[in-house]
Amino acid sequence: MATGVANKMKAHFGEVIDVAIHLIDSPEAANYVLRAATTVFLNDAWVPLDIATSAGRMQEYIEQALASEGTHEGS
Repeated sequence: MATGVANKMKAHFGEVIDVAIHLIDSPEAANYVLRAATTVFLNDAWVPLDIATSAGRMQEYIEQALASEGTHEGS
């Protein structure tokens, strides 16, 4: 479910975000203590599962993160 949401977010946001999907046993996951098969991060911050598995909630979450990044640019 989270993989499908990730693909929808990539389609929606295009080049504005970089989407990478890694399995729990991938080298990229080795630096984290993961307790669930579905774990989503945005800018190295863990995203709650109820957000990560909902396209609407995830879109809002990313939009807020992007808006927050925009307010910090040039600070």
